[in-house]
Amino acid sequence: MLFLTVASCKWPKGIRPDRLTLLAVGVYSARNATAVAGRYIEARLGKPSLVRETSRFTVAEAIKHPVKTAKRLKSKPQDALEGVVLSPSLEERVRDIAIATRNTRQNNGLYRNILMYGPPGTGKTLFAKKLAVHSGMDYAIMTGGDVAPMGRDGVTAMHKVFDWAGTSRRGLLLFVDEADAFLRKRSTEKISEDLRSTLNAFLYRTGEQSSKFMLVLASNQPEQFDWAINDRIDEIVNFALPGPDERERLVRLYFDKYVLQPATGGRQRMKLAQFDYGQKCSDIAKRTEGMSGREISKLGVAWQAAAYSSEDGVLTEAMIDARVGDAVKQHLQKMDWLHGDEEPQAKAFTLPPAGATAGGGKMGFNLPLGEASEAQDVIAPFLEVKEEQEGGSVPPPSDINAQPADGQSAPPVGKDCDEAAKVEAKKEDKTGSPPPKDGTPV
Repeated sequence: MLFLTVASCKWPKGIRPDRLTLLAVGVYSARNATAVAGRYIEARLGKPSLVRETSRFTVAEAIKHPVKTAKRLKSKPQDALEGVVLSPSLEERVRDIAIATRNTRQNNGLYRNILMYGPPGTGKTLFAKKLAVHSGMDYAIMTGGDVAPMGRDGVTAMHKVFDWAGTSRRGLLLFVDEADAFLRKRSTEKISEDLRSTLNAFLYRTGEQSSKFMLVLASNQPEQFDWAINDRIDEIVNFALPGPDERERLVRLYFDKYVLQPATGGRQRMKLAQFDYGQKCSDIAKRTEGMSGREISKLGVAWQAAAYSSEDGVLTEAMIDARVGDAVKQHLQKMDWLHGDEEPQAKAFTLPPAGATAGGGKMGFNLPLGEASEAQDVIAPFLEVKEEQEGGSVPPPSDINAQPADGQSAPPVGKDCDEAAKVEAKKEDKTGSPPPKDGTPV
């Protein structure tokens, strides 16, 4: 069609339409070939948009940071728990996971998917990085909060992540932080169709275990996961808050990192007063009960900032105690906020006290919203009214099913009760006064 259009035009002398057609075909072919090559290079070397951080270097990073890239290539596997402070039982378990992951990579086996859950700041992300470095794998970190804003592009972006992960020669540890942000239950949670499609794409790419990538999920609320996500998890690890011994190790670790090393290095404007550092760390560990590892690390940064803000740059024991006191107060305030958010949810499911009534009764009376009322409590007022009208005595409801005393007949029950009621009605008709003749209703 293009050739006929070009050939039918009137061209100046010296310009052949067939050559122009070949030129147009060449331009279009070159453009399409460039796009295909670009997508191939992006899939192999480019970092997907959902990946926030990765140890897998790209061509641009290698050109920009050649020394850093060379060091990374020559680096040797490190201890998976270097700089990670955990309880003895948890440390033993995650060390077994690290050894198994390293041997899996060396033998080209299938990786196991892991779920790490627990309060924020307990070392989940740090351990994931150490696990990848220890096993000789690359790692990539993505967060669940970046998926929902992508809308319709979420499915394409999710497929790009797994396509990119499959091209790693060393194997890739894909760490999804705050995974519950988009891996929610499809049956009960109100999620958009775009997010539902992205979740389905994630489930499709993780349906089988892979020898190319290892999936590690981190969440503070694992109960919100879709059941299909739970089915893809092979190992569940609980990262709890540090205990007394772990807190003391953390305090000593960050005191050395943020206080002792800068004060003894001589390159920074910081000095440390003379006091018992070991005893002070033990006291701080007792005061920081309930704090996470991240909060304790921020406490070390606060000590350093206090020294830099002083006039002479000397960090004293009183300054350390003041920062610890502030941190403890802030932690308690955060806990109050947390419990304050939980109380309204609990009140939403709390039944009102006894005596409260609900509108909209269908029987002419309202039942309390408390515990289910007994039948005798409901009909008792009506029996009292009937007793006042007839002037007789009516047995209380509690005595209806009671056993009769010796020498007395049992009250009629069931069919006999109906027959007795008919007999009483006939007696009333015989003994009652005749209706008035003037037509007055009875």
